[in-house]
Amino acid sequence: MDVNKLKPKAIDLFAGPGGLSLGLSLSGFDIVGAVEWDSDAGATYRHNMGDHIHIGDIKDHSPKEMEKYLKDKGSIKRKSEIILISGGPPCPGFSLIGRSKIANLIETGEWNGSDSRHAFIDDPRNQLFREFVAYVAYFKPKFFLMENVKGMVSYKNQQEVPIITVIKKEFENLGYSVEARVLTASEYGVPQNRQRVIFVGTKGKKQRIRYPEPIGATISLRDALEDLPPVSSLTGESVNEKLSPLRKIGLSDKGLFIRWVRSQKTPNGNQFRNRECTLHHTRPVNPRDQAIFPLLTSGENSSRILYKDIYPSRLEEVENLLPKGYELKRYKTVPPKVIGPPWGQRKSKRWLWYDSSKFGDKMRRMRGDKPAPTIVAHLAKDGYMFIHPDEDRTITVREAARIQSFPDSYDFSAGGKNSISSQFRQVGNAVPPLMAMVLGEQIMCALGLKALLTVSEVYRRD
Repeated sequence: MDVNKLKPKAIDLFAGPGGLSLGLSLSGFDIVGAVEWDSDAGATYRHNMGDHIHIGDIKDHSPKEMEKYLKDKGSIKRKSEIILISGGPPCPGFSLIGRSKIANLIETGEWNGSDSRHAFIDDPRNQLFREFVAYVAYFKPKFFLMENVKGMVSYKNQQEVPIITVIKKEFENLGYSVEARVLTASEYGVPQNRQRVIFVGTKGKKQRIRYPEPIGATISLRDALEDLPPVSSLTGESVNEKLSPLRKIGLSDKGLFIRWVRSQKTPNGNQFRNRECTLHHTRPVNPRDQAIFPLLTSGENSSRILYKDIYPSRLEEVENLLPKGYELKRYKTVPPKVIGPPWGQRKSKRWLWYDSSKFGDKMRRMRGDKPAPTIVAHLAKDGYMFIHPDEDRTITVREAARIQSFPDSYDFSAGGKNSISSQFRQVGNAVPPLMAMVLGEQIMCALGLKALLTVSEVYRRD
């Protein structure tokens, strides 16, 4: 018998590279359908999670079309088999920039529609939220799970009604009991202080899903990265492809986390040899930053030093740390006119300084003794806010994935198809799998089922 036929079935919308799907599947759900518009993230999802994903705009893949796809594939016989719909619809109004823009639209009345509950509901940029609601309305699952940024918690409409209340009302109108709460990933074994608002909805008037309790395991950044080999700041590549032997890690919470990320397979069966290190690469450190990074401190063992503390007050120290052949001219790092390897360019290359009054924390070193700050998609552009706690370079894709609690077998390159910038962006946008797993466990419990795997079991708390 196909074991998946016994699992509750779920659909994951706005699936990204698959963090939420992975955690839910590990807890016992059968993810039979998914939608993601970004082709690179979709390729990563398909490579690791399976071919049940639709890569394209969700507005072009209606709930009815999803139902037909699932029936044609034999995943379901009727739409009532879908027990859970999950996802994190992007909502521009919740970001700091988006909130200021939408506030202006509210003030001027420049939004489409006449629904007075909130501009959020009518704003065309939040069409994706309405698509999520439409899927819930069509499939009528027993439960839904929606994840979004913490920023929405403090946002109110022009009538001073919290946006959380507005969103809950949308689902209550469909017959769901809804609760929203901010959860912190580090309380569930994720080495990151990522905070997200989690909506859980139950069909009917009685709320049966409990939010997970902290598991009592705190993994620091250094804990999560301890077995990874050093990385050359000049090339951005790992000095070797071997992880440290597990016998050196021990069986503490740190050791249990590392054992899990190294041993866990993906649903597609991807798994690397026990000591093989993959995607452990980042951007080479340019000559200017080779002189700045050593001066930055995280505050772990001394006072914290950020970029604003370096430029322009400590330029002499920067100049002394510049690589051979480079010098400061007019507050710019300029190589000599004749440039040899590794640059091989005829013209001088210049690295400008950031305005420290506007970008005072542009460069910051992470503390190794605490969970990492929130990994963000901006890593696709630069990693200056994620400088390694002990090495003078920015973190690698694998390190970012470890911080998000992805198994080492999870390949964000989709078999070599995706660029390093794309890999960083995907990791930053993802839901931490361990956080998704604890949520999946609670929904399984509400169904009267035992989760296949729990985070407490990973950390041997049961």
